Amino acid sequence: MSAPEPMISIEKTLSDHFGQRPTRASVSFVGVEPIEVLRFEPIPGERAYVSLGMSRHPMTAASQVLVGADGPRAELLVHVHDDPGHSEVLWRQLAVLAAAPAVEGVVYTPGMTVDLGRPLAPESRCTGGLVVESPLAAIDTTAGPVSVLQVLPATSTELAWCRVHGAAALRERWASTQADLLDLGRRAVDLN
Repeated sequence: MSAPEPMISIEKTLSDHFGQRPTRASVSFVGVEPIEVLRFEPIPGERAYVSLGMSRHPMTAASQVLVGADGPRAELLVHVHDDPGHSEVLWRQLAVLAAAPAVEGVVYTPGMTVDLGRPLAPESRCTGGLVVESPLAAIDTTAGPVSVLQVLPATSTELAWCRVHGAAALRERWASTQADLLDLGRRAVDLN
């Protein structure tokens, strides 16, 4: 069975952006179409994981009775330092986040936080992240524009602080402490 046109357009645009064909994994959830995760190596020592399949349907809040055909469509990106021990778990965690719009009625928007309540990868202190606009422009498809939203890995402490003080304040703390946001094993920044 061939992939629907929007998925082909998204993958081609991502491959063109990163200048390479991705490694891929597919994760299935009961009652949801499979979510693929594409892995790119933008530069040696780093990996970019991008969901493929979340944008099949527009995101619709759980509180809405009908799925809006014109709702926003998006895919998720996580950019981290390469660690061979991270791949399998991080792939699955990103797929869980990408399935949330279909399973739980989550609508991802820049500035929101997501917390899985468990490490994003083995030995990771980060349990979720802050959703922000990514460096990639929206991708035009036959189903409409698809945004690529980046998830900046964050610890549970940082996420809780962010819910009180806001996304801009957390990003300022990260910048002022020169936090390495590609390091899943980093400690939370000083939030006092």
